[in-house]
Amino acid sequence: MGWPFVGEERWPFIIPLPTETRDQYRVLTSAFSSDIAMRILSVLRLEGRTYQREIVSKLQPHSNKSVLKYLRMLVDAGILEEGMEKVIVDGRARWVKWYTPTFMGRWLILLLTPRERLSPEWIKSVVEDLLKFYAKSIAKLCSAYDIDPEYFKKVFEEALTERKS
Repeated sequence: MGWPFVGEERWPFIIPLPTETRDQYRVLTSAFSSDIAMRILSVLRLEGRTYQREIVSKLQPHSNKSVLKYLRMLVDAGILEEGMEKVIVDGRARWVKWYTPTFMGRWLILLLTPRERLSPEWIKSVVEDLLKFYAKSIAKLCSAYDIDPEYFKKVFEEALTERKS
């Protein structure tokens, strides 16, 4: 059975979502309900911290209040983690707020990142994370529903064989 999109290559993208429907809705609406939320996700680093000041400055002309409101919404939805860090600026201690994507947040950021901007190492890492995530999910479902896992191993081997031909 072929893909329904003839002539177009597809990026096999997965968004890990919470199991509860209301939580899925919350995550998806938090990420995709507004241009500001999507722009926030597009300026965040996949690895490491992105500082609040940097996010706010990159999202001009949106108001600081709007950006902070959407950052809070993304944190509350479990897409981002936030923290505070003490830094010394001009001999004075200041507290700065930072954000990092959660596991789910990384996938949402990757969804909004053009594939051409990802290095081969990142793509390998993404595929590895994807395979591990799905393998664990499939193993759990096989156990819960008494499905023979060998079937999925066969499907994967067939896909590899098709790719070589």
